[in-house]
Amino acid sequence: MSSIITESQLEARLQAEVEQRRQAFLQALLALDAPLAAELHRLPADEWADYPPLAGYPQLQPQLTSLKQADAALCQWQLGLYGLCSDCEAELTPEQLWHDPCRQRCDACEERYRKAHHGAWEL
Repeated sequence: MSSIITESQLEARLQAEVEQRRQAFLQALLALDAPLAAELHRLPADEWADYPPLAGYPQLQPQLTSLKQADAALCQWQLGLYGLCSDCEAELTPEQLWHDPCRQRCDACEERYRKAHHGAWEL
């Protein structure tokens, strides 16, 4: 990848990542409950992560979290807030966004978030 990443490249990368995450989620659900996957597929994709029957599948939580991050990144794009840390509003670099188009936080805020939400212990 060249050192200059354009806005249109980032948008295309984000769209591709969102689609990949949606398809991966749908495939995981299909393996567990095909009728529910078919029902979900009839809804707008941005409503999938909040669909109440999915709460009965705790094994899908990692995929649901990934899907929510993708939906949040798309929403940020539409609002003109894409690329800003959701906690401190620092700008994320195009390279960080290229690496993870659904990234929500700068490094410092991500570290604080992980420690607060995942009980990270420092030895």
